[in-house]
Amino acid sequence: MTKVTRREMVAGAAAVMAAGVAKAQQVNGPIVHGPAPLQPPVIHDQASGDLAGGAKVFAMDSIAETKQANGSARKLVFEGRLATGETISAHESAAPAGTPAAPAHKIAHSEFIVVMEGTMEFVHDGKTDRAKAGDVIYVAYGTNHQVRNAGEGEARYLVFQMGGDTR
Repeated sequence: MTKVTRREMVAGAAAVMAAGVAKAQQVNGPIVHGPAPLQPPVIHDQASGDLAGGAKVFAMDSIAETKQANGSARKLVFEGRLATGETISAHESAAPAGTPAAPAHKIAHSEFIVVMEGTMEFVHDGKTDRAKAGDVIYVAYGTNHQVRNAGEGEARYLVFQMGGDTR
């Protein structure tokens, strides 16, 4: 089984997000900042303070894990607003083999799911895809979808949620 380090996962997530911004700028044109300076955002960051306050490390071993009803576990890494105004949150999930999937649901934000360990099944738009450790799943705004551990061992993945109804 291939494992992805957090360093590789964060580097990959940053590259995927940069590609998303580039695509958005290609479709919508470049981002133009108005003459008014940005106001300090209202932040709700449960991990370690003001998300938009500057660079920092979110130490995963200091974040409490919450057990879910289906047997999986979740760590809320952060949620808040970036200095540029976008809302963003991230959580790490771990699902043992055989964990039932959460019901399919439609989202009002965009998501990137970085598979760090194991194999995930991604059901969306009338089809089913598989993603293994090192792969990134993109869930577009408004997509009705479902993900589950499709492997023999534990699956771990990091979810980045952006825009829309993200807190």
